[in-house]
Amino acid sequence: MEFYRKLSERVSDDRLSKELFRLSSVEEKHSKFWKDFLERNGISTVHIKPKRLKIRMFLIFHIFLGSGITVKLMEHGEAEAVAKYRSFAEASHDNKGLETDIEGIIEDEIKHEDIFSYSFEESEILVSRNRDIVLGMSDGLVEVLAALAGLTALITDHFYIALGGLVVAISGAISMSIGAYLSADSESKYRISMVKRRAIPGNQSDNFQEIKSINKSSTTSARNVGFFYIIGAAIPIIPYIILPPYYALVVSAVLVFLVQGFSNSIVALTMNIAVFGEALKAALLALLAAAASFAVAYMFHIFLHISIL
Repeated sequence: MEFYRKLSERVSDDRLSKELFRLSSVEEKHSKFWKDFLERNGISTVHIKPKRLKIRMFLIFHIFLGSGITVKLMEHGEAEAVAKYRSFAEASHDNKGLETDIEGIIEDEIKHEDIFSYSFEESEILVSRNRDIVLGMSDGLVEVLAALAGLTALITDHFYIALGGLVVAISGAISMSIGAYLSADSESKYRISMVKRRAIPGNQSDNFQEIKSINKSSTTSARNVGFFYIIGAAIPIIPYIILPPYYALVVSAVLVFLVQGFSNSIVALTMNIAVFGEALKAALLALLAAAASFAVAYMFHIFLHISIL
């Protein structure tokens, strides 16, 4: 409840701010219900306090991820909670008052989804930006780690491996930026044609502003993808600057596993699919690509006697 109240003070959208403030009141009512229920059954609630560190962490997430995704993160597992409430309500069938109260809580929890859906609908630009960020970072992580793994099997000097990874990162960022620009540009042209088709005479100013905003999306997408590709690429490169090759490879693989898992969990949240499964799959595929690259390069080293000191 404290999280929703604090978040309501930070969002600029008046409707969303009011909904979040109302939600904090609903959660406060739920909290009081469970507190009274536990105390009536002889269970002390003195030790139950708001998780302030978690609240601060999610408020920081809000700055970078926006309201919709942040609330999705906060509310992840809501379906499981509702299922438990239903089971508890069924077990309390003999106590009609308690059963009615729990059914009311379940109804409130289900209504939360309307707020979250609205938040996502109103954050189309932010969701698009987050998609570009995750795409760029994910590609930077996977491609550069795979390249570094291959170079590790052939080059003994860790600094030269890092330099090779940097070259791959720069060329990859340029390539990804161009690809993102062309993709977004095609989408922008289609959207502009739709704006012109439904243009209302006398609203030229509004139409011009909308077209101008759409045109900017191509360069914005290219910039975001390229920049975050470099950020993602830097994560596996940095260990090679300071560590021997094989130690650096292990550290880089662990870092990529963690970051790739986290970034893809954000994607999973926006798509309402299983977070853990998607995060684990993406992280393992990144390591698989690195292992395959290392294996191919190592075979070159063994059978073709290729090695760079």
